Amino acid sequence: RTPCPSPSTTTSARSAPTSSPIRTRGTKEDRATPACTAALAEAGLGPVTIAAIPESADILETEIRGALEAGARFILVLGGSGFGVGNYAPEVVRSIVEVEIPGIAEQIRNTPLSGLSREVVGVTARDSSGALIVSSPGSRGGALDTLEVVTPLLGAIFHQLDEQR
Repeated sequence: RTPCPSPSTTTSARSAPTSSPIRTRGTKEDRATPACTAALAEAGLGPVTIAAIPESADILETEIRGALEAGARFILVLGGSGFGVGNYAPEVVRSIVEVEIPGIAEQIRNTPLSGLSREVVGVTARDSSGALIVSSPGSRGGALDTLEVVTPLLGAIFHQLDEQR
């Protein structure tokens, strides 16, 4: 698996969230990571750091936790969301998030082939320490479909996480 971009700085409530895509590494040419990097930059999310990792649940969990410790507020995991050998991204993401947001995953699954994917979307905490983690298909089209749904919602998501209580 190849991790998508991963942010290198912490985001305050007034700045755009840094994003940390993680991509699982397979044997096919990676067309999703460059497309996601461009889409995230166009949306004003950055800086973006990219990590490519083998298809391993343990390595993926370590990479996600490392991005969180580095201050990432948005982590996009590309690949590993199917049901084949090595497809552990949904289980890993589910083990890290505190609150799942199933409505976003349902919106992402609105294309003919998306029914084969198992997106998981959630936040790691219910306050300003929380980060959004999304497990996305690894195909260019599936990843861009994911960002098309998620990107417009980021403001509302981080507003809820960052609001004073």
